[in-house]
Amino acid sequence: MTVQVVHETLTGGEAVARALRACGVDLVFGIPGTHTLPIHRHLTAYGIRHVTPRHEQGGGYAADGYARVSGRPGVVLTTSGPGLINAATPAATAYADSVPLLVVSPSMPTGVEGRDTGYLHESKSQGLAMDALVAWSRRARTPAEAADAIREAFGYFAAGRPRPVHVEVPVDVLEARGEAAAGPPAAAAADIDESAVEAAALLLAGAERPALVLGGGARGAAPVAAALAERLGAAVVTTVNGKGIVPERHPLSLGASIRLRATQRWLAECDVVLAVGTELGDSDLWGPSLELSGRLIRVDVDAAQLDKNAAAEVAVAGDAAAVLERLLDAVPAHPAPDLAPVRAAIQDEALRDGRPWLDLVDALAGALGPDGILAGDSTMAAYYGAVHFLPMDPGQRFVYPTGYGTLGYALPAAIGAKLAAPDRPVVALTGDGGLLFTVAELVTAAELGLPLPVVVPNNGGYGEIRELMVEAGIAPVGVDLQVPDLPRLGEAFGGAGVRVDGPAALRRALAEALERPRPTVIEVPA
Repeated sequence: MTVQVVHETLTGGEAVARALRACGVDLVFGIPGTHTLPIHRHLTAYGIRHVTPRHEQGGGYAADGYARVSGRPGVVLTTSGPGLINAATPAATAYADSVPLLVVSPSMPTGVEGRDTGYLHESKSQGLAMDALVAWSRRARTPAEAADAIREAFGYFAAGRPRPVHVEVPVDVLEARGEAAAGPPAAAAADIDESAVEAAALLLAGAERPALVLGGGARGAAPVAAALAERLGAAVVTTVNGKGIVPERHPLSLGASIRLRATQRWLAECDVVLAVGTELGDSDLWGPSLELSGRLIRVDVDAAQLDKNAAAEVAVAGDAAAVLERLLDAVPAHPAPDLAPVRAAIQDEALRDGRPWLDLVDALAGALGPDGILAGDSTMAAYYGAVHFLPMDPGQRFVYPTGYGTLGYALPAAIGAKLAAPDRPVVALTGDGGLLFTVAELVTAAELGLPLPVVVPNNGGYGEIRELMVEAGIAPVGVDLQVPDLPRLGEAFGGAGVRVDGPAALRRALAEALERPRPTVIEVPA
């Protein structure tokens, strides 16, 4: 197919706006600044909606949540210097979880970069700082290079593992006029090694105790993953980012339980394990690499991942859905296994830490319904509770910062998720400590009129770290915090607030919050 690329003479700022629109962008998150005016001048004319968070970190997390739910890249537009660096943690979060995130910023004028002249927002090298955190950072020297860098970013997102990128345009280039191209991104899918697929199919065909491990990279392969599991009679385990790819009420699903030792012992007994779209890393396993006695097949769109953390006997580089379709056509049917013993062992282990959260999770399940979205923070209620006891399927979504484990993610990510899916119920689940990292985004949600319950189990500080200190014989230090009146805080930011005292009250509060056209802080004793 021939891609039409149009060349026109225009400013660097307009080149950026036009290139974003040509790549399908209709929403950006960011806080306008002195140096972004040449870009903001053109957003409305190109049909791009601008949502203003109250901090660039919140904007970055919102763009991340938008990308995970919509399947489209999230875009953050920051000013130079501090605005950009405020978005660095969201960019690193997106890098860890393979989220397509584009950060666009101005940079120092041509000839000023690195000279330490005292120019407004000048830093030693903001581009190098970002390049250390994202897939790549590009400095455009002309309007044409600015447009090309944005097109290249979207081509990169579509062609392989979608990690964040940064494009910076010097402030003088944003004002300068020059010829720039506009057109959709060009991306070509990599060829799949058919001999590797055949080798994988041969191993699976002969397996007596096969298993599937699905990570976030398998999310686009949900229907074929379930079909392949049924054909093979293979139990399915997911990482947290893979939660719900195969319905968790499916008889072959063992849920997002790969961190549990019961699951890892069971995987060690399988004779063939097919791992798709996962790096099998410490943040997934909560410990050292898997020790498998059987044979490992790995499928990943990123060839560099195929031997990390666990060497594969057969490695297939390629899109998960395309590879699994080929395997489905090539393997015979197997009988379903008896999973009752391992399911019971997993349940028992999960309950050791998750029991306090069962009522909360049950209320969340009722509120979310068949197509709900839960944005979780790095909080015990999420990783001990919702991960294991909130069953999900491909129609739902759990949005969570697995790899970077950041605090303050849930609220702004929920805002992005709701903007991506305005007709679906969205709930944020955070802790009293994590909420205060990005609490200002409550007013963003209020300003946007979003019906958004923000559920906050309150344990008076950093409960998980407090417990770890006690277990290690350390007198708790720095973890017992003064917590403001959270319901009144919700009201002060333009939303609503309520403190609940039991499961029935929580269910009522969630139902009412989903009907209220503003955010509602729901404090839950923990």
